[in-house]
Amino acid sequence: MTETFAFACGDCGHVWEASFQVMFFTDPVGQNTQEYVDEAGKALRSPLADAVCPRCGGRKVHVMAPEFADRARAAEHADRPERHHLRLPHRHHDAPRGEPGDPPPS
Repeated sequence: MTETFAFACGDCGHVWEASFQVMFFTDPVGQNTQEYVDEAGKALRSPLADAVCPRCGGRKVHVMAPEFADRARAAEHADRPERHHLRLPHRHHDAPRGEPGDPPPS
């Protein structure tokens, strides 16, 4: 059986997908185990536990369902327009303060 996972690096933002062959075994005691084999033929306990970013080597890797990879990849490469934020004075912090008992400013 083949499983595909989508990954996103929390360090550099790189998004990628990888497919793994899932192998099921029953040991001599009767315990069922599974092993994943990556595209290079390397056996892994779990691709989710030991994921490393192929771009930066980062280990802050998040796993997503494969259908979210395209959306994440589009966000990674999207041209973001400049956004300027207008800071309005906050009434409680930026307003002039008087002494207690003074009438409010008009």
